[in-house]
Amino acid sequence: MTVSLAGLSIPAPDAITLDDIIAMYEALRPHMPPAVPPAVPAREVSCLVDILPHVDALILDGFGVINVGPSLIDGIDEVLDMAAARDIAVMVLTNGAGQGGDATWGKYRDWGLPIKRPQVVSSRDALEAALPDVAAGRIVAALGPAARPLGVANELTLAGDADLFERAQSFAFLASADWDDSLQAALEGALAKGGRDLLVGNPDISAPLGGVFSVEPGYWAVRAMQATGITPRWYGKPHRAAFDLAFARLEQVYGRKFERNRVAMVGDSLHTDILGARAAGLQAVLLTDHGLFSDGGAHDMISACGIVPDWIAATLQ
Repeated sequence: MTVSLAGLSIPAPDAITLDDIIAMYEALRPHMPPAVPPAVPAREVSCLVDILPHVDALILDGFGVINVGPSLIDGIDEVLDMAAARDIAVMVLTNGAGQGGDATWGKYRDWGLPIKRPQVVSSRDALEAALPDVAAGRIVAALGPAARPLGVANELTLAGDADLFERAQSFAFLASADWDDSLQAALEGALAKGGRDLLVGNPDISAPLGGVFSVEPGYWAVRAMQATGITPRWYGKPHRAAFDLAFARLEQVYGRKFERNRVAMVGDSLHTDILGARAAGLQAVLLTDHGLFSDGGAHDMISACGIVPDWIAATLQ
């Protein structure tokens, strides 16, 4: 499947489909890690627990693996209990940058999941780690009406700075809730003037929400790229820095070393979870029944995109 950014047809935010999502991800392939196929064809199992004998650690995506919207996915409690019984380490790596890992962990705590705060790494963590180098001395705008500010010097926010689009030199796109076409036009106008850069804290194009799809910062970034020709800086899956952060945190939290080929990333997205995990030297597990491919089509997309997981599991247990 070959999709060019110039020829890409981008739907309105309320009309996006799975085919649109895949096409947008495919247009971003030049900006993503290369696809690294596994040594053997993808192995299919009925559920995630079937792969536990083959791993020493799991890195779980949040949305599509642990929960969909406000609801836990059936079986996540049992998976976590079985992992603990086998001494399998567990981390969460999420492309959530609006509030970061604190908010994600807060949901898990409220749901009673046995996940501690240090076990949650977000794409915001990757962006914040890079800021001292990529935005040193620059005026940074935190984008996302509901996003938590970054807390850095020279920071502007939508709530506090009416002239944000005129003054900012680096735009950190953190969250898309309440983002709209008028804000997008202002961002594109600022980027078109040159001398500004776009830091994308959440590379996700979309997330499934009960039969419809949201639009995430990655969607708006693709629109800005097409409109202005800018090349953003990306933080979060599938990019290597996020996986390296999660792997380092894994060893720190559990106090032992892990072999990358014994650590499995579990997610519902070929272009973020699977592509990034394979490029980072991890096993990759595509979960199909609860996220992007809950209505089917996973095998066709694997063939079309050439992004092949190590494992395909329908459910958690």
